[in-house]
Amino acid sequence: MTYNASIRGKRQRIVTALDIGTSKVCCLVGKTSAMPDWVEGSGEAVQFDVLGFGHTRAEGLKAGMVTHLDTAEQCIRAAVDAAERMAGVVVEDVHLSVTAGRLKSDSFSAGVGLPSGSVREADVQRLLAGGRQYAARDRRTVLHALPTDFRLDDNGGIAEPRGMCGERLSVDLHTVTADEAATRNLMLCVERCHLGVSGLVAAPYASALSVVTPDEAKLGVANIDFGAGRTTLSVIADGHFLHADAIALGGNGVTIDIARTLGAPMEHAERLKTLHGSAFATLSDEREIITYPCVSGIGQGNINQITKAQLACVIRPRVEEILDLMRHRLAASGFPAEVAQHLVLTGGGSQLTGLVELASNMFGRPARLGRPRVMTGLPPAAAAPDFSAAIGLLLHWARGDEKLGTQTGQRFLRTGTGYFARVGEWIMENF
Repeated sequence: MTYNASIRGKRQRIVTALDIGTSKVCCLVGKTSAMPDWVEGSGEAVQFDVLGFGHTRAEGLKAGMVTHLDTAEQCIRAAVDAAERMAGVVVEDVHLSVTAGRLKSDSFSAGVGLPSGSVREADVQRLLAGGRQYAARDRRTVLHALPTDFRLDDNGGIAEPRGMCGERLSVDLHTVTADEAATRNLMLCVERCHLGVSGLVAAPYASALSVVTPDEAKLGVANIDFGAGRTTLSVIADGHFLHADAIALGGNGVTIDIARTLGAPMEHAERLKTLHGSAFATLSDEREIITYPCVSGIGQGNINQITKAQLACVIRPRVEEILDLMRHRLAASGFPAEVAQHLVLTGGGSQLTGLVELASNMFGRPARLGRPRVMTGLPPAAAAPDFSAAIGLLLHWARGDEKLGTQTGQRFLRTGTGYFARVGEWIMENF
C-alpha cells in the first residue's frame, strides 16, 4: 500500500466505511478526504478517491441491529472482501454507521471557570469531557458531542475560544447517543471479522454529509433517509448538525403491505414496488395492467393481475404514515419551522415515484431527491441515494480525524485477545 503526499500536514490515509443496514451491507474503501464546505472549520477541500466498493444482501440484521451474530458476520465479511479485492488493500479498521439502539438527540449547556483568566486547551477539553460524561448516563453510548456555540462570560457566538480572555467558558452541546447493548453487539460483529472500529457515526448525520448542499445547510434543512428497516431524520442549520431521530419503519413496510394485500411472494412484491410503485395514481395508471404470481402457485404459473393505480392505492397509506411520523418528530424537536426550510429525501425508499411531491405537500415546504456527491472512482451503481450513508461515512472521516480529533475525538480500545476482544471502552485523546 502506497501513500502519497501529505494533506494539511498529514499523510494520506486509506479510510474504510462500513454501512450496515436492514437490506444491504455496504463497504467503501477510499483515499484522502473531502469535507463538505458547509461544515465550519472544514478548511481546504480535498478530493476523495474511491478505491474499492462492495455490497451484499444483509442477513442476520434488522433495522441496523444484529439479530443473528454468525449470519451478520458472514455478510460483513463478504462486503469487505469485495471492497478489498477491488481496492487491492487489506482493511484493518472501519468507520461504522449506527441506526439501531434508539438514537436520541439532546442539546444542553455546560460551563467551567477559567482560573488563569484565559481559555486554555485543557479548559476546552475539560468542558467537552464533562458534557460527554453527562450525555453517557443511563448506559448510553455517545456517538457525537458537537459544540454548536461557545460563550465567554455573557458573550456568545464564539466559534473558537482558545486563547481568549474571560472568567467563565460555556458551551452549547448537541449530543447523539444510542443504547450501549445495541452498539456493543454491532461492534462485536465487526470485531469477529478481524476488523477494528475506528469510529461510530450516526447514520442520519452521515447521510446529510453526502447530500446536503452548503446553501441548504446554512439556511436550514431537514434530511430524511428512507432505509429498508428504518427512516431517519437529521436537521442541519447554520452549518451545524442540530438534531437526529429515527423510526422503525421503512421501505420494507411498503413491500410487506404489497405482499399481504396481493398474496404475492416477497421478492415479487419488492419488484412491483421498485419497477411500478408510485405514491400517486394517474389516469393512465388505470389502464396499465401488471401481472404477478401468487404465493400458492408460483410453480404452476398461477398469475394474477393488478393495475398501477391499484398498486398505488396499496403503497400510499404506508408512505403517508411514515411521512406523518417524521413530520411529528420534526415538530416535536422544538425547532421553529424556519430552521428546516427545505427537505432533502435520500435512501433507497426515496426513489419511489411521487414521494418527493407527496413529502412537499405534507410538510408544506420544498423537497428534493438527494443523491450523494460524486467522488473520483465511485462506481455508477454506488452513486444512487441507496448509498448516501456509506459515502457520508467517508466524508465524516475528515471531520473526525482533522477537526474533532482535537475536540471530541474518540477511539475504541480493543482489549483482550482474538476477535472475542472486549469492545466499547471509550478513551479520550490527549492533545
